[in-house]
Amino acid sequence: MELRELVSFYHVARLRSVSKAARRLELGQPTVTTHLRKLEEEFGITLFDRIKRPILLTSDGSAFLELVSPIVESVDVLKTQMDYSEGRGAFVVGAYPDLVMHHLPRAIQPFRMAYPEVRIRLMARAYTPLIQLIKAGEVDLGVCSPPPPDDSSLDFAGLFQYNVVLITPPDHLLLKVHPLQLHDIAHWPLILSGPESLTRQKVEQALKSHGQNFEVVLSVDNSESIKRYVEIGMGVAITSDFTLHPDDHHKLGVMRLDHIFPSSLIGICTLKGKFLGRSVRNFIQSLNDELQGFHPEVWEWDNRPDQLAPLAAGGDGT
Repeated sequence: MELRELVSFYHVARLRSVSKAARRLELGQPTVTTHLRKLEEEFGITLFDRIKRPILLTSDGSAFLELVSPIVESVDVLKTQMDYSEGRGAFVVGAYPDLVMHHLPRAIQPFRMAYPEVRIRLMARAYTPLIQLIKAGEVDLGVCSPPPPDDSSLDFAGLFQYNVVLITPPDHLLLKVHPLQLHDIAHWPLILSGPESLTRQKVEQALKSHGQNFEVVLSVDNSESIKRYVEIGMGVAITSDFTLHPDDHHKLGVMRLDHIFPSSLIGICTLKGKFLGRSVRNFIQSLNDELQGFHPEVWEWDNRPDQLAPLAAGGDGT
């Protein structure tokens, strides 16, 4: 016996019609008929006198309806309450600062319009502390790069790809170097995100593995600050393409580095086994609707002679 069979019986008995019950339940009439037959076979009874029209309950059917009604009606109450709770509640989202500032609004705005009473707390963190917060259960979901491959405690679902790029002041000498290599970049003062950033970790690992000496003249977690200090000529920066926006068009030079650093992903990271309420699942759907396959507007810039046209889109662990 299944709950859906009891529900079908309940509505047929109330409406005294298989076809009307099927329309109410948005099921095919043969499906409802099958539900009734299974109940009769399981309990060895006849529920309806099918000769008369409209159909009538037998004495066994009336007794069965009396027993079943509280169950089905309780399920209806439960569904109503769950639908109500779907529009309420609170949860915590962690993401990189640039995602919080520039990209999450695309998902949050339609979500808030659909669920105005749900409260969201945003936490802007770099990669390492964000992964720690997810593992500790202090955020319900993180929007970030994949967790370490040897960490089986986290689930990850990708949203979009990103590439690592070099940004310089306009007309910088490095913009004329093709193909650009790490030793070319290492000669210049570097502006990098903080040590807890995944991109910072990748850059330093790559420079050290190639035996390159380098100087980090400024370390800052905010991508807008990185771009500002690059713009005024303090140094060059290695960052991710999703941190670039149309306002940067005439302020910075951009060179792709995907021949040095492979593409990666930005996605939704959650603690494996952690209960995700209805409102959290709805927000995850909003993230998928708005950010799945995202490509940054920077790739729509006109291709200036001193720049290489990039291949892919994305985000970074700043």
